[in-house]
Amino acid sequence: MAAATAFSTSTSFLRASQSQQQPTYSYSGSHLTQLPSVDIPFEDLRKRMNEFTVRFDAFLEKGRRRVLEEHNEFKAKLSELHEDNKSTATSIATLQSTLATQSHVHSRELAEKEEMNAQITKLETRHSSQQQQRDRLRAALAATQRQIDAKLAAQRAYAEKQDGQSALNAPELQFWETYLGMRFEGAGDESRVKVIYSFPAGKGTKGEGEGGEREAVFELKVPETGTAGYEVVYMKPRLEREKVEKVVDKLNETREIGVLLKGMRGLFAEEMK
Repeated sequence: MAAATAFSTSTSFLRASQSQQQPTYSYSGSHLTQLPSVDIPFEDLRKRMNEFTVRFDAFLEKGRRRVLEEHNEFKAKLSELHEDNKSTATSIATLQSTLATQSHVHSRELAEKEEMNAQITKLETRHSSQQQQRDRLRAALAATQRQIDAKLAAQRAYAEKQDGQSALNAPELQFWETYLGMRFEGAGDESRVKVIYSFPAGKGTKGEGEGGEREAVFELKVPETGTAGYEVVYMKPRLEREKVEKVVDKLNETREIGVLLKGMRGLFAEEMK
């Protein structure tokens, strides 16, 4: 405690000595303590600040509106783009469907065209074959017509010859009818001649009685041309074919009707004894 008291006393003493040593200054009337008087227009400043605040708020409101309008415009454009994308996607799908349909139709038309070309080729081949067949038929018809014309000419010549020969043979035929007791009749066919012989009836024969007549008949087929042979196609009563053929062969060799008439009467006479 004594030390503390001593330290305090010495300190006080030191302060007292320092205060005695330092000079005392007076600031009154010094230019350092005199400040300039400033007239600040707070009301005008406050008014300007309020006007600035109003203008700044209007600027912010205008900017906010512009940002909002741009945002809405962007959303509208984005919606339009979405709608355009949907419309474009729909159009693409429609075009793809149309393209697929057109491709299918085109493929079907190509198949039909190929089928039509095949049918046309087939028809052309058939037409060509028919033309060739027509040409062959025309050639065959022309050849047949020439043959017919030649045959008709030969028949006309033969008919003229026969007519001339008939005029010459009429007296001869009349002689044979009287000499051989026979007659000529038609056989129902222009190419055949019926020859009928009359024989006296023998005793005990049935049908005609005693003193009556019996008949023997044969039909002669006359050839169409002068080179063909005669043929006996019917006989009553029936005769042996070999004997008849011998008589016909002599007729074809000599072309004399008397040979046939005499030979056939002889054969019938032998058969009817």
